[in-house]
Amino acid sequence: MKATKPKNAVCIVKNQETIRLLADFTRAELIRLLSKHPMTEKQLSDELGITKAAVGYHLHLLLNVGLIEITKLEAEKHGIIQKYYAPTASLFIVDIDNIPKDVKRFFIHTQIEHLRGMFIVFRLHRHISEVSSEKLEKLATVLLTQLKEIAQKHLNDDSPKDPESLRVKIYSEAVAKLTEQKEWRNLFRNKNNHKEQHGA
Repeated sequence: MKATKPKNAVCIVKNQETIRLLADFTRAELIRLLSKHPMTEKQLSDELGITKAAVGYHLHLLLNVGLIEITKLEAEKHGIIQKYYAPTASLFIVDIDNIPKDVKRFFIHTQIEHLRGMFIVFRLHRHISEVSSEKLEKLATVLLTQLKEIAQKHLNDDSPKDPESLRVKIYSEAVAKLTEQKEWRNLFRNKNNHKEQHGA
């Protein structure tokens, strides 16, 4: 088997059909698991608790569009060849300008969940104001745009040993950019400081 090229740190996904494939929890989880280290169909089946046939179906789709690749072939005792799969990038960021309308809600919901996690931490340290559902949804859309912009700066980065560190880095930079924007600046301002400035 030919040696595979080193995977990219970041890939911005622009193809609409590929974006549609990413709008699926199982496939997103497969990519997340594979980003840790290459795994076989059986290993993924055991980890996710779904059948090998189901895993094979999703792997086939991801392989066809180049989101994953086969990195190693290993022969077992009975002659069965096990294929090890790995993603072709440490992190995939969808291009918000190319997300099909029928799956856009999936990606907005994903960002809302990320933001909720961040806001819980911010609230614990009193670094954020109240956030309405409407504002949270709008912010999730803006975050998708910001993630694309930040990801473009990291396209030529070396792939990190820990892909999660890259995800945290890019999300941190994206949120930092949001705090600089006039529309969102007050949202991320320390609540106590905000009250003091207004004589509360």
